[in-house]
Amino acid sequence: MISDEAYSQLEEAVGPDNVSREPGVLDGYAWQPTNNDHPVERWVKRPVAVVLPSCTEEVQEVVRACNRHGLKFKAFSTGWGVWCGPTYDNVVQVDLRRMNRILEIDEKNMYAVVEPYAIAAQIQAETMKLGLNLHIHGSGPNCSPLASATSGWGVGHDSVYMSYSPRNVMGAEWVLPDGEVLRVGSPGSGLDWFCGDGPGPSLRGIMRGSAGALGGIGIFTACCLKLYKWTGPPVVKTRGTLLDAESEIPENMGFFMCALPDRARFLEAMLRIGESEIGYNAMRTATAAYLNVIAPHLFGKLTKATSLRKVLGQTLEYVMLFVLAGDSEGEVGFQSAALQAIVADHGGLALDMSVIRPFVSMALMGFVRATLPALVFRIGGSFNTALCRNDAIETQENWREECMEIKKGWIARQGIIDDLADNPYYVPYEDNMWAHCEVVYQFDPRKDEHRATLEPIFMDFTIAALEQCMEPMFSSDPRVRGIIGPLAGWFNTWQKKVSERLDPGRAADSTLYCGEAEFDISRIEPSKVKQLEELVRKHKGSEEDPV
Repeated sequence: MISDEAYSQLEEAVGPDNVSREPGVLDGYAWQPTNNDHPVERWVKRPVAVVLPSCTEEVQEVVRACNRHGLKFKAFSTGWGVWCGPTYDNVVQVDLRRMNRILEIDEKNMYAVVEPYAIAAQIQAETMKLGLNLHIHGSGPNCSPLASATSGWGVGHDSVYMSYSPRNVMGAEWVLPDGEVLRVGSPGSGLDWFCGDGPGPSLRGIMRGSAGALGGIGIFTACCLKLYKWTGPPVVKTRGTLLDAESEIPENMGFFMCALPDRARFLEAMLRIGESEIGYNAMRTATAAYLNVIAPHLFGKLTKATSLRKVLGQTLEYVMLFVLAGDSEGEVGFQSAALQAIVADHGGLALDMSVIRPFVSMALMGFVRATLPALVFRIGGSFNTALCRNDAIETQENWREECMEIKKGWIARQGIIDDLADNPYYVPYEDNMWAHCEVVYQFDPRKDEHRATLEPIFMDFTIAALEQCMEPMFSSDPRVRGIIGPLAGWFNTWQKKVSERLDPGRAADSTLYCGEAEFDISRIEPSKVKQLEELVRKHKGSEEDPV
């Protein structure tokens, strides 16, 4: 319960119409669909109040009120998952949906300054009018680029050309857990928003590090995003939805489906393509998984035939989609010829899909406009991912293969939905030397056998990552934070120290930033628990905590 005095101060901060403690309203925030493993029970704790500030000053007053009354706060932007909700009791949910403006677009210096609820589709529509575009996080165009740039993860279909979110933040306005405002990057020196690491305070590593603090060290109320060239029309005219879209096909763009015969030639071709600096969008295509999403009943029938199952699951294993873009027909022609030559040199086939209008329409909507991710909910209703930190492309290929084997075992036991096991969200970036690979596994939260799988399969992926000396799953998960500390410079200890310094009053909901917890081993095989314990002893014995 929140005291009347505390609630009154929240009303003073944002106005009585923009704060609520009505149970029905609070329950709406407590239900977060993504990564929710039960169809009825709430996954996150109910907040004690919800506030909707409209500006940085109001955010400051809300945070200060929380400090005065021993309450915690948790920021909520466009949502997307359970990590947006409270993890403690007595948390005020700070819903930033009223802060939805594009504050500035600088065409000459190629940047945009935005608030937390300015979604990617909104920003992209305005920047394209100026011949510019922005990196969009893989969760889609309805999500907040500020959130992915400052607070969590950040890879997308366009990373081959625009890198990923931590590379694109040029400055930020940050309300610290005590209510003070810090401006990082060049805004901190009064020199506008042009540079992310100076002149001015450079705290990008503390602000978000590798994965982001997920609201655990304050609230970001504005950020500056780097923009990139867009050679298409100011407005991409499209009718229909993703699967039946009819789009005006832009000039100076190319669309290719590239299939390589095996792992070795796939990896070598990707490095050669990266050296040639080709690509505007690129993503590994999980052919079987797409068919399952688009036509699930047909997929079920086809995969009962052994030969067709092999075609879908093995013959089409190494397939990449490339979208090309250039300033002229000649430039796109050069990129197309180079791409086809590299793929051919490695025994593959690069199909020019430009003549297949429905495919181009889907590619424009699904990749350039980034609407593809919503399809992952279509089968079963929910999903999780086996996620390791971005790494060298060969290491990520090892990870994909290991995850496939784990998934095959659980598919055979009917613990997850059968997608032929190969369903990665896999995108290259930075000359294709690096890649992001998270292997999706879909489940139906209404099925007891699927819910019973979630803890054991999480353990399997964690063990697999540790055995490969990779950072397993989400480093924000309290269950693995203490385990992987020795593998990653004891980041968990340093994050606790950062939290203590920035938030002496413990006002921020920081579980996903520096909390630690034990695995629930009730559904996990004893042999798996023993295996994890041995790995933990091995890694913790290799290096002492430096703090």
